[in-house]
Amino acid sequence: MLLTDSEIITRLKIKPKDKILDVGGSMRQHTLIKVNTLVDFIRPEAVPYWPSKLSADNFVKVDITKEKLPFKSRQFDVCLCTHTLEDLPNPFLIMDEMTRVAKRGLIVTPSMGVDMEFGPVDYTDWLTGARRVPGQAHHKWFFIKNGNLLKVVPKNYPILYTSEFYVTHWSGEKEVIYEWAGKINYSEFNGVNIHKLIEVYEDYISLNSKYIKKENVLFFVDSPLNFIKAFLKVLLHKGEGYSNRRITK
Repeated sequence: MLLTDSEIITRLKIKPKDKILDVGGSMRQHTLIKVNTLVDFIRPEAVPYWPSKLSADNFVKVDITKEKLPFKSRQFDVCLCTHTLEDLPNPFLIMDEMTRVAKRGLIVTPSMGVDMEFGPVDYTDWLTGARRVPGQAHHKWFFIKNGNLLKVVPKNYPILYTSEFYVTHWSGEKEVIYEWAGKINYSEFNGVNIHKLIEVYEDYISLNSKYIKKENVLFFVDSPLNFIKAFLKVLLHKGEGYSNRRITK
């Protein structure tokens, strides 16, 4: 179950007078939370999948991977950043900026487990032929909450396609929910030692083994129903690959 606006209001004890900043929320705006300012590189009306009318009082266009936020220190009472950081090539600048411009806030990302889970075979999403993808293919980072520390770890797809990490079912938490006040306490995985990164993945798998089901990469057989559905979507030109992308010959 994903965190709802009602749960966010309760967790953060948000009051009607609180001045709220939403970072990266154009794709899915908050419906029950009155946002004062929405920051993103694209307006909600122009997003590719779920366009909607701007519900915040103000919109400020910022490339949060390169630019600092154009606000004064502690200008906002609460900063919300939900399902955004995992998409960014550089999530560290905006994390520092959020703590500068807001007194407290909330970060929500997919859990590492759910973003390792391979989905069923699909031929229509990207129109690239048969392939299985661990989690969302555009995600660049895993986030692991360890007490008050938020660990930021690269999502390495070649590692995930090996048999040791071929997760086909995750039954644990769907999201990482990180509340902060004053400062976001995060650590970045540094270095180019791939073996150290594999060790981080191995530790996560070991600690969460009861939530994980794995299959052998070479011999895993998907449900026949998924194959039938996938071929029918191709035959009928249905699916996200056809509805959201221009097909060229």
